[in-house]
Amino acid sequence: MKTSKQKELLRILSETERSISAVILAGMLGISERTLRNYIKELNEMEHISILSSREGYRLQEKAKTQEDAPSENESRNRQVLSDLLTSKDGVNAFDEAERLFVSASTVINSIIPGLKGIVKEYDLRIESRNYQFSLKGSERNKRRLIGYLATSNSYCFWGADESLGQLFPQQDIAQMTQDLYPVLQESGVYLNDYSRNNLMVHILVILIRLQSGNHLEEPETRVSTDGLLESLLGREEIKALADQISDNFKQNYGIEIPERDYQQILILIALSAEHETVDIRSVISQEFICNVASILALVAERYCIPEFDNDFIMQFILHIYYAYQRCAYEMGIPNPVGPQLKKDYAPVYDMAVFFAHSFSDIYQVTFSEDEIAFIAFHFGAYLENGKQNKELIVCTIVVESYHAFSKKLVNDIKETFSDRLLVRNVLSISRFLQHATLSDLVITTLPVDSEGKHIVQVSPIITKKNLEDIRKKLDEIETEKKQRHTRTFFQSLFHEELYFRNIDLPDEEAYIRFMGERCLEHGYVKEAFIEDVILREGVSSTAFTDALAMPHAIRQYAERSFICVIHNSMPIHWGRKHVHFIFMVGITREKMKYFTPAFDLVVDLFNSTNRTIELLKTGTFEEFLSRIS
Repeated sequence: MKTSKQKELLRILSETERSISAVILAGMLGISERTLRNYIKELNEMEHISILSSREGYRLQEKAKTQEDAPSENESRNRQVLSDLLTSKDGVNAFDEAERLFVSASTVINSIIPGLKGIVKEYDLRIESRNYQFSLKGSERNKRRLIGYLATSNSYCFWGADESLGQLFPQQDIAQMTQDLYPVLQESGVYLNDYSRNNLMVHILVILIRLQSGNHLEEPETRVSTDGLLESLLGREEIKALADQISDNFKQNYGIEIPERDYQQILILIALSAEHETVDIRSVISQEFICNVASILALVAERYCIPEFDNDFIMQFILHIYYAYQRCAYEMGIPNPVGPQLKKDYAPVYDMAVFFAHSFSDIYQVTFSEDEIAFIAFHFGAYLENGKQNKELIVCTIVVESYHAFSKKLVNDIKETFSDRLLVRNVLSISRFLQHATLSDLVITTLPVDSEGKHIVQVSPIITKKNLEDIRKKLDEIETEKKQRHTRTFFQSLFHEELYFRNIDLPDEEAYIRFMGERCLEHGYVKEAFIEDVILREGVSSTAFTDALAMPHAIRQYAERSFICVIHNSMPIHWGRKHVHFIFMVGITREKMKYFTPAFDLVVDLFNSTNRTIELLKTGTFEEFLSRIS
């Protein structure tokens, strides 16, 4: 069975065809070279893995299977004890558990229980002990939250969660419960997408499991008003009908009468899982809420130098945020299975979502989960992909012989079709074009021409749809090149030798941020408020956007001078849920914020490449680092 380090080793090797030296590999994993050799020896003894060794280092001969293995023996023991704690009202005895698990009582007391205490603490639960008897204490609502987490933490979204519940509660026939409930949800009049349907399914399964073991909600719901929530929905009758169908299912199949508080919980779960349509959001949502969300969107546009959001988007987005707010208040999340990948691949858009979430929480005192932030990022990303951003006009020369009626039509067609993207500066004959140098980004010609270093599109004298599509593709290519050229120039200007550090050993993320912030303060790049703002941003969502890089930055403050402060450690730095080798603290002036998003993209793309990351890991001085990153 592979360890987590061995899995990480296989992942690194599988992402490059080049050999990686033992020094670099060991450094990326945070282990000694001797341990690395032992790991490789163990992996090579497995049937499907072959890691080749040479003077250049190690490489994977074939793509290894990197899927997660079945739960380890320790994980299975922990799950078993936690299951017993959840199902036994009298608690569990350390010696009985030890006998059942074939371990010593000391292992239960000194290893398993302390680990479980850390897990349950996050859900406001605690494990109390007396005379080797351990009991799980806390509210029934928090126990259900814990079970929901345990069911979904090792599954893809909620697919596979029923299997996790079956492992956690082997005495229950979870497969049959799922089979009974699924048609009820599928055939209801409430619209549920795949994510929300499976989310709702697990929550209902948890309620059923707890009711079967005699555990009812003790306290009334105070965070969300059921009547108030349903009153705002057009589909409230369908929601009530589905809750009644679930209640009937419980009674017919399991002989369980759903208590009123549990029934109210089911109503809320359905309401917050369904997708809702409304003719006029003003009939559902207060004017204050609408204005607040619209104002935050205006701040997002200003902060990230993008055009203001249009009214259609704002109205749709307000409705999404309204129900996201209700889910937060109820502490109910819909998992976003591609959230981590979105954070990695579209870091600037994700950062816009973080900015929105933080600004919203300042007003409404709620905390959006990373899943909800990722859904916000979906909305922003889809909007920006629709091409609503302002673009710099591309300068064009049209080469066409004999400027008569047909050539005038060709020029006019091109101008009209691409009026928002193209500036036609010259219309020339072939002879004049060849005789005189022209400064333009693009040449559109009806005749073959050879102009070194220029983008050229040859078209028919009578423009066709294919010609227009060819021009459109070339415009996209030129815009990308221009953007990258401007971004790279700006990006390279951000690195300064006085802000480059190697192998700094500090206890945690805040210590690193303060160390870097103080160096920037000494050299006049920032003011003190900037440092606190970076710490605040890190608290909203980790800035470890890739497996090797963290990019702490401010959420509201601007720098006095634009910069990137760099720490490069040979041994990994624990940052959020990742272990990174590079920390780039980024500060941009207000005037240069238009470059923030493309520069952010450039850095993340750079570190998403295993090959380029390895090259940067080999650097030891500022000069070497600058030459590789440029």
